[in-house]
Order: sequence, then C-alpha cells, then structure tokens
Amino acid sequence: MKTLVVHASKYGSSERYAEWIGEALGASVVAEDEVSPEQMAAQDTVAFCAAIYGPSLRGSSLLRQAMELSTATRWVLVTVGLSDPALTTKRDELVATKFPADLRQRMAVAHLRGAMDRHRLSLVERTMMSTIRRGLAAKRARTAEEQAMLEALEPDRIDLTDRTAVAEVVEACLG
Repeated sequence: MKTLVVHASKYGSSERYAEWIGEALGASVVAEDEVSPEQMAAQDTVAFCAAIYGPSLRGSSLLRQAMELSTATRWVLVTVGLSDPALTTKRDELVATKFPADLRQRMAVAHLRGAMDRHRLSLVERTMMSTIRRGLAAKRARTAEEQAMLEALEPDRIDLTDRTAVAEVVEACLG
C-alpha cells in the first residue's frame, strides 16, 4: 500500500504531526510545495496535515485538486489549530467552506491541537490574535469554546501538540 503524508505547515505543528504520522505508518512525508496533485492522487492513502489560521486552511486548494483527480485514494485531512476539538464546530464549518459535499464525503477528518509562539507571528497575525483576545475578554458570558480559545490565546507561547493524538489518524489511514 502506497501512503504519503503531506504537511501544509507555517510554524511547525502540522509538520510535527506529519512526521509522527509518517513514522507510525512507515510512510514518506513531504511538504505541500514538494508534491503535485497528480502525485498525491497516485497514492493509495494520503494523510494531509493542514494548519488553520483564522479563516484559512493552509494547502486546502492542493488537496482539493488532488481529490478531484482520484476517487480511489483514501483521503485523511488533519486540521491543526489551537481550538479544542471536543468543544468546537468551527473547524467543521471551515472544512465545509473549503471542500464541496461530494469531496467531504470521501475524506476522513481529524482535528488536532497545535502550538503558537506569539513572537514568531507576523504583525498582521499578532494584531488579529490581539483583536480576538480582546473581543473574547470583553464578553460577559462566553461559551465553553470561547473560554477555551481565550485561555489558549493568553500566553505568549503555548504547545498543545500531542503525539498520542495521531493514533486516530493512523487508524483512519489504515481504514
């Protein structure tokens, strides 16, 4: 079985998960800019680790193009962000905006928690995070999801990556 793990990482969390998944599966790991849609579509299984930045799902257009080429490939999308997967539906909403229903039906989706170092963020990203943090802090009544996000945005550095969380992804890849 040919399996490929692709990462669309900006600051490293998605790449870290991709390495762990690749190690567990004995699969090759490549960055999104090192692979074409055709190469991905030629695989039996593709695990695609994509970083979430606000309304952006890094590399989603590459994955969508590859999925449109092959219906035989097993597709596993791994989104990586700060939100707690147990509390949020935002990631599912984001995936729904990036992939039409027919493609979503052909992929497994897992949500894993990433890391953030505020000092490595661009000025635009730091401004966006500060705006979100201030807006959440000003709310009198917060949902559990909003409270968890506020807590994740408070420290300058946070690392929520969890190597054991890749077991779910490995299982999805093996089918």
